Amino acid sequence: MSGPVREHPLKGEFDTAAARWVRPDAADGTPGELELGFADNGLVAMRLVDDPGGTILIYTADEWEAFVGGVRDGELELAVLAADAERGGLE
Repeated sequence: MSGPVREHPLKGEFDTAAARWVRPDAADGTPGELELGFADNGLVAMRLVDDPGGTILIYTADEWEAFVGGVRDGELELAVLAADAERGGLE
């Protein structure tokens, strides 16, 4: 199991013990499978609820804003991703 401080070579340190973690609900209202962590240094992390010591994805504030905007705009819908793959990748 990894320690509470995760080091990202480009983004800095994310302290999992000091972060404020939230667990958003799934679309059907049940507790979701992901947790989002917000650190005082502005980094945002995402991890699986069932594996808090496992892999986490670390985002800068700008990256997180772009990711959330893409989700809201439907860029991560399966049909959109499949169409992008058919065209040979993202544009």
